[in-house]
Amino acid sequence: MNLEIEFYKKNGYLFLKDFFQKEVVASILKDAKNIFLKQFIKKGYTNIITLDDINDASFNDMIYRLFVDDLECLSNCGKQAQHLISLHSLSISNQVVELLNAVGLTTPVISTRPVLYFNHPKLAKQKIFYKVDAHQDWRSMQGSLNSVVIWLPLVDVNKQLGALEILPGSHLQGLKTDHINNGFGMVELNTEEKSKLVTVEVKRGDALIFSSFLIHQSGENITDSPRWSCHFRYNDLDDETFKERKYAHAYIYKPVDTLITPDFPSLQEIDKIFAK
Repeated sequence: MNLEIEFYKKNGYLFLKDFFQKEVVASILKDAKNIFLKQFIKKGYTNIITLDDINDASFNDMIYRLFVDDLECLSNCGKQAQHLISLHSLSISNQVVELLNAVGLTTPVISTRPVLYFNHPKLAKQKIFYKVDAHQDWRSMQGSLNSVVIWLPLVDVNKQLGALEILPGSHLQGLKTDHINNGFGMVELNTEEKSKLVTVEVKRGDALIFSSFLIHQSGENITDSPRWSCHFRYNDLDDETFKERKYAHAYIYKPVDTLITPDFPSLQEIDKIFAK
């Protein structure tokens, strides 16, 4: 894989144009939107059963309506989107592993499950849920020192849609996080640093790989559409400091202790699933 490794070491990121097949990325977005469509139909918002028959404006109207009508349902749809087989398959593809090897991760391992975002002010009760100011991902990962993030758009993301803004070379400053906000390691930028932020506009199929120490932030989405994107995070099992720290792992996954839906399931509901 022919990459500008020296540029990566100096600047902390690489922009990879047309790295993924557009059709593969489009299929992830379609899978994610279909999760919401099933609930739109269930709630009577529409009787259209295929995304091909719904334009973006109509879909956006319904997802914004769901946010207002049933935030729990919207949130659960978002949670299911994190577990799409198409999303996970791309994150462990040979193409991705080769890229990780190329930037120095000799034994890459997944840091945490892939994350799929659909960001817009109309889908958030707090600013940080649609726009994250300057931060570093290492603070939430706390893994290997050469850990990386692969960020890819599921739609074309220009400045108006809230393209990422990065601070080239900031990874060389080490951990600059001074406080945590909803799991994000926030960084206070001075006036000079803010002036050096670079907006990275990307199109579906492009990818951005960067050091988990690179300072970056969300742009401002001033459009009527959500910014659909996802990112993958990886550590390196061969990083000596990671080994010395006993492969520290910062994420906690556990089931809830109570029944989410009281008195569910009944025997009748079980019978319907397994009836001959």
